[in-house]
Amino acid sequence: MKKSMFRPAFAVAVLATGALIFVGCGDGNTKTKASGQNTKTTGVTNVENPHGEWWCKEHGIPEEICSMCSAKYAQECKDKGDWCEEHNRAKSQCFKCDPSLKEKFAAMYRAKYPGKEPPPIED
Repeated sequence: MKKSMFRPAFAVAVLATGALIFVGCGDGNTKTKASGQNTKTTGVTNVENPHGEWWCKEHGIPEEICSMCSAKYAQECKDKGDWCEEHNRAKSQCFKCDPSLKEKFAAMYRAKYPGKEPPPIED
């Protein structure tokens, strides 16, 4: 009899663990120290690059150099003096101060994905 009760309990434990792994903790919104911007995470803490793709769709910049998502890259920009205090991002990526920068990064996207336009940027 103990054997038959063990199987359902084990199945419930496996399903519950799977649900926690799939869903994660919280609503997935966190704030980065570098920018104060909300970024989506996968329930894993200390993720340097939570988006996991080459292009940051939210900011219109390659992920590895997105000063709004990467605290490490943001600090590098600050150390070099490439920082827009008003908009809390690298000055070389501040589309608000210099809208022509959008085209610079869009050209990078087109070079990597010929014939495709970058996703629209959330303002």
